[in-house]
Amino acid sequence: MASPHQTHDPCPSDRTDSTTVPEDAEDFPEEAPDAPESPESPDSPGSITSDPAPPRILRLRIAPWDVICTLVLLGSLLLLATMTNWPSKLFGFTSEICEGDACGYVPYGLDYYIHPLVWGGVGAAIAAAVLGPFVSMLKGWYMSFWPALAVGVIVLSSVAGSLLVAFCQNYWR
Repeated sequence: MASPHQTHDPCPSDRTDSTTVPEDAEDFPEEAPDAPESPESPDSPGSITSDPAPPRILRLRIAPWDVICTLVLLGSLLLLATMTNWPSKLFGFTSEICEGDACGYVPYGLDYYIHPLVWGGVGAAIAAAVLGPFVSMLKGWYMSFWPALAVGVIVLSSVAGSLLVAFCQNYWR
């Protein structure tokens, strides 16, 4: 039986534009859908199968200096967040937020976005600082930029929240 790509040329040696293809290369393996299963099939009970492929080994590509820098930066970020007054300086504007029915109408309801913006930024920074190094280890990236990214996200959410409070205070009075 001929494969679908073979030509029925009676004189194959006369062809000058033919390309050489290795004998073992097949684009479409020959299988007849209604043909009985051959005894050499790997699914048949009496067949001889080759050894299964060895399991894939996950190799982490990390540099010692990168691990040390990441741990030092994460430790200093944790110390900054817990043992200093840095959070009260960054998020001190939250004490000025007007809540309840006594507040005036703010255009587009922007005052309802202050808390989600602040807490979403804090959550995103924590996720970046905690999960980011693990992603970097699996991808083979440097991981010491994640704590710096976390600080940037916290500062950005603090600035955006304070700008929203400053805008909304004009309408709360």
